[in-house]
Amino acid sequence: MRTALTGLMCLIAAGLCAQDHPILIKASRMLDVRTGKITSPAQVWVKDGRIQTGAAPTGAEVIDLGDRTLLPGLLDCHVHLTFQAGLAEIAQLKHSKASQVIDGVVNAKKVLLAGFTTVRDCGSSTNFGDVALRDAINHGEVDGPRLFVSGSALSITGGHADTNGFPCDIHFDSSNLVDSPEQAVRTVREWKKRGVDQIKIMATGGVLSNHDDPGAPSFSPEEFRAIVQEANRRGMDVCAHAHGDKGILEATLAGVRSIEHGSLLSPATAAEMKKRGTFLVPTLYALESILLPGNPLHIPEGSLAKARALLPLRRAGFKATLDAGIPVAYGTDIGVFPHEQIAFDFRYLVNYGMTPLQAIQSATVTAAQLLRLEDRAGTLQPGKWADIIAVDGNPLDDVRTLEQVRFVMKEGRIIKHP
Repeated sequence: MRTALTGLMCLIAAGLCAQDHPILIKASRMLDVRTGKITSPAQVWVKDGRIQTGAAPTGAEVIDLGDRTLLPGLLDCHVHLTFQAGLAEIAQLKHSKASQVIDGVVNAKKVLLAGFTTVRDCGSSTNFGDVALRDAINHGEVDGPRLFVSGSALSITGGHADTNGFPCDIHFDSSNLVDSPEQAVRTVREWKKRGVDQIKIMATGGVLSNHDDPGAPSFSPEEFRAIVQEANRRGMDVCAHAHGDKGILEATLAGVRSIEHGSLLSPATAAEMKKRGTFLVPTLYALESILLPGNPLHIPEGSLAKARALLPLRRAGFKATLDAGIPVAYGTDIGVFPHEQIAFDFRYLVNYGMTPLQAIQSATVTAAQLLRLEDRAGTLQPGKWADIIAVDGNPLDDVRTLEQVRFVMKEGRIIKHP
């Protein structure tokens, strides 16, 4: 029988362990993320990249993880893999598109090692570098999570993703700017042609941009509808960056799949989101990280002022979310802060009112539902992808244990071994 040491030696020597045989994973506990039930002792066996049913066959490789808890691989529904945290505006201009893709390769590995086996990239790249990164991961050329990409976020002129906030004689690519319903349809079709999985829009201003108001809506109702309708016709969902309540409402009424951030959400708009089945991806730590003592991320004063104004209001917006029963999917906005801190949002979700189980569900069952992957990811059930992680202790007792994932398997392949 092959031992866990054999698997570890393979991991070190080759950097990956393609599964060509049954593997039986044992641990002290397993968390059923649907119910919160703990099974002890626990074991799961996998073959051909899927979780199997019944007993493992004789001769399966045994990996005994000891006093740890097994969970499904985690999902983050709002990442920016090609962003480098802490780059000021001028430094970003000097950071080439090729360098951004290389950053994406490095950051993808960090995210996977942290236990996140699936992520949705929400508008990281110009020139569709995120598409290239996704394809390289899918082809086994680069280690990273399963990746769903957006290309550049669509914005109005002067909106949160309009990078032309410099003097008028300095100009950058603006193919992501949409200022009419006709332009909206054309751009969505172009993005689909370039290979994106979903469309990201800037429904309001933002914090880290220097020329807009986070509380103000961006697109007209007609433009919102044109984007969503054309995306849906092309088989894509739309996710909407939105801080202000009016922009959240207009994006919701247009039919977006999810609202990102939702800082100033009102109870009335929350009720509309619940009615329409709209998800919230709250990204709580991102705003907190901007205001860390000493400004380690080198955020300019204008953005610090915006963050200071929003932060005291976020708890009320998140409470409206919980009170309305809106489905909350885990999302971080990593790239605003370092990618190694991808699991920090768990502690803030709990601090803002969720139970540890609800916070874990946001990154498993609910996130899988948002990404329409519930038949393949989000739980440790037979037939689903063998995306499995292990942490010390019991995350229901201390959700911060998810910040130190000890074992990672993605689709039957060992990525990290204690």
